[in-house]
Amino acid sequence: MKSVTKKTSSKDKTNKILAIITLLSLALTVIILGQFAILDYNTNKILRDGTVINGHNLSGLSKDEASAVLISDFKDKAEDFSLTINNNEDSWTFTKKDFEINSDIHTILDMSQDKATLLNTKQDEVNLLTQFDKMGGSINVAINYIFVGLDDKINEIIKLTESEPLNSEITFTPNNAKPFHITESKNGKRVDKSKLYKDINEQFLTSNTINVDLSFIDEIPTITKEYNETLTQKIATFSTNVADSTGGRKHNVKLALEKFNGFILNPHETISFNEITAPHTTEAGYKTATIIYNGEFTDGVGGGICQASSTLYNALLLSGVEINEVHKHTLPVRYVPLGLDAMVSEYTADLKFTNTSDYPIYIKTSSNSNSVTVETFSHPLEYTYKTRSETIETIESPGDKIIEDTDGKYSSKVLFKGEYFRISYPKEGYVVKAYLQKYKDGNLISEEEIRSEVYKSQMGVVVEGAEPLPSGVNPIDNGVTIYTNS
Repeated sequence: MKSVTKKTSSKDKTNKILAIITLLSLALTVIILGQFAILDYNTNKILRDGTVINGHNLSGLSKDEASAVLISDFKDKAEDFSLTINNNEDSWTFTKKDFEINSDIHTILDMSQDKATLLNTKQDEVNLLTQFDKMGGSINVAINYIFVGLDDKINEIIKLTESEPLNSEITFTPNNAKPFHITESKNGKRVDKSKLYKDINEQFLTSNTINVDLSFIDEIPTITKEYNETLTQKIATFSTNVADSTGGRKHNVKLALEKFNGFILNPHETISFNEITAPHTTEAGYKTATIIYNGEFTDGVGGGICQASSTLYNALLLSGVEINEVHKHTLPVRYVPLGLDAMVSEYTADLKFTNTSDYPIYIKTSSNSNSVTVETFSHPLEYTYKTRSETIETIESPGDKIIEDTDGKYSSKVLFKGEYFRISYPKEGYVVKAYLQKYKDGNLISEEEIRSEVYKSQMGVVVEGAEPLPSGVNPIDNGVTIYTNS
C-alpha cells in the first residue's frame, strides 16, 4: 500500500500569519490602553477622605472635579474683591480687574494628598497655603496664589515705601581747624512682608474687602557716627626742625610733605613715597639745595626731600605701620636720631610702607618757619609705640682735606698759598642700632631691633689760596687749624 503525504496550501499559511499578527496587535493595544489608564489614574486620582480646601470638602472627587469646584469658588470670591494697602497718608486699592484668576489648581491638590510634604514645608517657600490642619488635612489657599500678579503689585508698593539705611561718612579736610566732619547715620526701613501677607490672608478668610496697614522693620546702618568717631583719633605725631635750613631746602621739605597732606592710607594698602612725591624736578616745583651725593654734601635739585621722608617714616613707626623698604644716608644727618632716617632717591631708593590694620589711617602734614610735622589719625592702637637709637661704635674722622681755590670761588677769603678758609669740619662716623618699643598701659611690653646701620665718617674741607705768595708778604691768618688723623 502506498503512503499519502498531505500538503499544506499557501492560503492556509497566510491565514495563520494573519491570525498571529492580529493577536499581537490586540495584546499591544491592551498594554497601551492599560498604560493610559494607569497614567490617567495617577494624574487624576481620587482625593482621599478628609480633604478640605477653602472650606470645600473634596473627599472622593477626582482632581479635575476638585479643580472645577475651586476655580468656581475663586471666581465667586473675585466678584466683589477689594484690597487696600495703607501707609500713613498713602494708600493703594486693587480690585479683580487688576488681576487674573489662577486656573492651575493641581499643585494644591497634589500637596493636599501628601501630609508629610505639607508638615515639612516652609510657607514662605511654597507661598500657596495659609492654613493647614495637621489632623484633617484642611488647607486654605493664599490670596496671592489665587490672584496672579498680586505679588508684583505688592513689590511695586514695597519699592516706593522702603528706604535704604544711610551710613555715616567721614570728610577729611586736614587744613581746617577741625579736620574731620562726620555725618549722622540714618536707619532705613524694610516692609515686614511676612506680616503683610499674613494680615491679608487672615482677612481674606472671612471677607472679600481687605484693608491692611504696612508694617516696617528698621534697617540699621552698618557704619554709625559713633563708629566713625573711633576712626579719627590721633594716634601719632612727629616733627623735625627746619629752622636752620636754606630757603630752597626748607621749600622742598614742605612741598614733599604737602603731597601727603590729606592722604588716606587704606587698610592693607602699600604706598611708595617716591610715587606720591615724584618727579623730583624743577618742573614739579622743587628747588636746588644741599644733598648727599657719593658720600659728600653737594648741591642738587630736591635737597631736603629726605627730611620729608624721614619725618613721615618716624610718624609711621609710631603709628604701627609696617615698613617694607627704608634706606639710610651715607653720612649722618642731624634732623632725626641715627638709624631712624629714611633716604630716598627717585631711581635708586624709596620709602615703602603698608597699613596692616583693618582701619584707614588719615595723614595730616603741617609746617611753620621752624619745623615740619606729620600727624596720623585712626582707630586707637592696641599699643603705644616709641623708638630708640643706640650708638654701638664711633668711627674716627680721617681729618681735613685741603683743596686749592683755583677758580677763585673763595677769593674774598683766601688768595695766596698758605692762606686757609674752612668749609666744613671733620665728622665722626657711627655704627648704630634702632629699636621699636611697644608699650601698654605705660608698661614696656617688647622692644624689637628694626635697623642696624653704619654711617661713614667725614673729612673736613679746607680751601687754600692758589696764587704764589709774593716776596715780603705774609699770608692772612684766618685762625684755621688743620686736622689730621695721626
